[in-house]
Amino acid sequence: MFDDTDPSLPLEQALDWFIRLQADDVNEERRQACAAWCAADPRNARAWDLAQAMWVSPLLTDALAATATPEEAPRDVAPVVPLQPSHRFRPLGRRAMAWAAGIMVAIGLGLAADLPLRLQADHRTATGVQERLQLADGSLVLMDTGTALATDVEGEERRTRLLRGAAFFEVTPDPARPFRVAAGPAVVTVVGTAFAVRYLDDRATVTVRHGTVDVAHPGGPAVRLSAGEEVVVTASGIGAEHSADLSAALGWVDGRLVFEDRPLREVLDELDRYYPGLIMVPDSLADRRITGNYRLDDPARTATALAGLVRAETLRVSDALLILRPRP
Repeated sequence: MFDDTDPSLPLEQALDWFIRLQADDVNEERRQACAAWCAADPRNARAWDLAQAMWVSPLLTDALAATATPEEAPRDVAPVVPLQPSHRFRPLGRRAMAWAAGIMVAIGLGLAADLPLRLQADHRTATGVQERLQLADGSLVLMDTGTALATDVEGEERRTRLLRGAAFFEVTPDPARPFRVAAGPAVVTVVGTAFAVRYLDDRATVTVRHGTVDVAHPGGPAVRLSAGEEVVVTASGIGAEHSADLSAALGWVDGRLVFEDRPLREVLDELDRYYPGLIMVPDSLADRRITGNYRLDDPARTATALAGLVRAETLRVSDALLILRPRP
């Protein structure tokens, strides 16, 4: 639908400008400031055009129609062109605008982030797809949904970079050539063991199923993890190692989504990684706490089952959008 995937486009800023211009109290000064931002760089202008294209897309129109109350429903929708301030649409209610903003950001930022990974990765998985690899040294890797991996295991060192997503490694022992996995700020070193690394939102989580691993960070000494232990690494350093619930932390390795007393919002965020579109939930349901164990190969069906736990229903607006809402 939107084919401009140039990673240099300041899409997040364009979406921020777009959303701010929909406020009820928007004034001429703010519109002119947006116009100046668009004129300052051709990339800004292209990002703005893309934000407008998102606004008039069928996906967003259908979502607003499904979630807005009658008084909030958009009328006379037209693109906003900051250089011609008279071309505006009628402002939406706060609730509808919140839904619109969420969808636009999810669509737009996903486009901008993907191209660099395509250029760096040796192996990638699409949404909802898991893939098993056997590396040249005999090590086995299970790549989770939406994962990008770069590998180099044929030289004196065995090196792998997890660019995004999650991967479970079963490493062939070779004391002369330790196996290293880099994921953002974390570097994991092993000789032979089975462990998972998850790298999302600038956080690397390392979970060990059996054996031991060393987890390093540029800012300090390495931490050694044993079977059943886990640690989170961010740009600021390595967190405290702790015992992991392996059935939940590594449930995806067995094709399961396992959770205990978790907010529905967090569960759906995880499930959404396997759904080829968006799964959205209103604030009135998002904090309901639930426990369960579900298959990952049919996320729409799982979402329906989760809705039943909180007395809600699912509304499939299109193949690209699934909404949970309270039952009437």
